[in-house]
Amino acid sequence: MATDHRPASAVPSRAPRWSLPAWLDEAALPTFTVRDTRSAQGRLDRRPKTVTVADLVLAHGHACDGLLRGVWAMRALADLAVGEDGFDRSDLLVVSKNSPCLGDVAAYLTGGRARFGTHRLDDGLGVGFQLQRLSTREAWEVREEPGFFPAHIVAWEADLLRGGRDESEMRELLAVHEAAQWDWVREVLLPSAPSEHYAARALDRLELPAALLVARRSDTVNRLVPPPQWVISPDDPDDDHGPRDPAQQLQWRQRYEAGPGA
Repeated sequence: MATDHRPASAVPSRAPRWSLPAWLDEAALPTFTVRDTRSAQGRLDRRPKTVTVADLVLAHGHACDGLLRGVWAMRALADLAVGEDGFDRSDLLVVSKNSPCLGDVAAYLTGGRARFGTHRLDDGLGVGFQLQRLSTREAWEVREEPGFFPAHIVAWEADLLRGGRDESEMRELLAVHEAAQWDWVREVLLPSAPSEHYAARALDRLELPAALLVARRSDTVNRLVPPPQWVISPDDPDDDHGPRDPAQQLQWRQRYEAGPGA
């Protein structure tokens, strides 16, 4: 059974982070473990990285209720689908609604990219995600509980996007609307555990929406290549195999210098 995983965020920097409200920066927020390949043609790195809400805010552009709903949903999904191993961002496909907030959470945490066909868009999904491990075709999804987010705020979100409202009215309504969104985050979302209102489940199969654009993702091709036996890269912090035979190293460098067609 999946467990709630809500570790505290990283210790805030001493410099003020105006991009996060102070009360949010001090809250115990979900964090995520991710893994990536080492370089543009590299193997899968053994070292995990930690992604915080502050990281997601910098990538997305601002803190907002939509981003945090995506964080809660993705934490519930991660607990079921990847557990302590975290997201292998070289081996995942994600489906999200075509929204700025949910799309950015999906892409940043899973490594899915529209241009590679591994971030698919389905507005019928609502506030939730579908995830597929490319190497095994295992699939999962998570969806927000209906009615968890207030219908009144939803109605205003749609209304404030339509044209024709007077600027003198809009400037005040936007401020009231933002306050209402943050009130909900403080009073309802933050006190809850991700699994309380975001239900994750395994899927027998995933029916994918069409890709917007498909291109070959080159930085994951060699993800499962083992570490080198002879050659030392001076930029490899994981080099733990001891001294190598200089003659073998020279042999491989000469082979490289000869070019691919040699």
